[in-house]
Amino acid sequence: MMGIVIFFLMMIILGLSAYLFSMKRELKRIKNSIVQMKGCDSNVLLHQEISSKELNDLIVEINFLLKGIKQKEIFFERSNHNLKKMMMNISHDLRTPLTSALGYIELILTSNLSKEEEEKELRIIEERLKRLEELISSFFDFSKVLLKKEDLELTIVNVVAVLESSIAHSYEDYLKENRKILFQKEETKIKSFSNSEMLTRIFDNLIGNALKHSQGNLEISISKKERIQIIFRNQLHNSTLEIDKIFDEFYTEDVSRTKGGTGLGLAIAKEFTQALGGTIEARKEKKYLKIILELPKEEEFR
Repeated sequence: MMGIVIFFLMMIILGLSAYLFSMKRELKRIKNSIVQMKGCDSNVLLHQEISSKELNDLIVEINFLLKGIKQKEIFFERSNHNLKKMMMNISHDLRTPLTSALGYIELILTSNLSKEEEEKELRIIEERLKRLEELISSFFDFSKVLLKKEDLELTIVNVVAVLESSIAHSYEDYLKENRKILFQKEETKIKSFSNSEMLTRIFDNLIGNALKHSQGNLEISISKKERIQIIFRNQLHNSTLEIDKIFDEFYTEDVSRTKGGTGLGLAIAKEFTQALGGTIEARKEKKYLKIILELPKEEEFR
């Protein structure tokens, strides 16, 4: 009887030894795999060769970390690329009006112009410098948003009133191009717990973007559904517009630069909208662009 017990104990010890040996070998293989991953750019994940719930749980957690590291690498590579692109665009956009202004100044200093001609050139210089000021202001505002330094003071805001103010501000600009802003509203008061200055900037940028980069009338509607929904609809100049990129920093078509665009208007609108707890998306319907803005209702904060 004692011999049988000893035999079974020996079998158990041998089985445990074999299991520990295979586990040690598997851990060593996993370690070598991790070391190899450190030296190469690969999306390969770990796998197990022996059946073990504990080992499987460990590999699942390690693979989760590896995926996170890879995602961060991709994010930083993309951010680095965007930063280089941003610097090039900033340089180009700032240099254009500055070079133009300097050219007109040199013309005044070196040419024998009449008083009327000088006044004409000075007005052009003033326009170029105002454009330069506008660009610097846009870059500064956008940098504040990206660095999260924008202090948000939220109050109850009548979104309809803010939108009507932005429409009134741009109405004459549309009339000068024989265009109109057609506004449709369901109610005179639709309230949100928001920031009126940020809302104004969002609306101004969307209306201004439509003026510069579209044709025909701009249709705006506001309604109160599950959230406050505001739709901007206009006819496109160019049907090749890349909808998935229009909210990216400095995304522009060639036509936008000739009209004084920085590509920041929609990017700022997106950042501000998200900061206010809203969403913004763009859709292309044949030759029309539709931008759908949704904001939280006042009731969502009660």
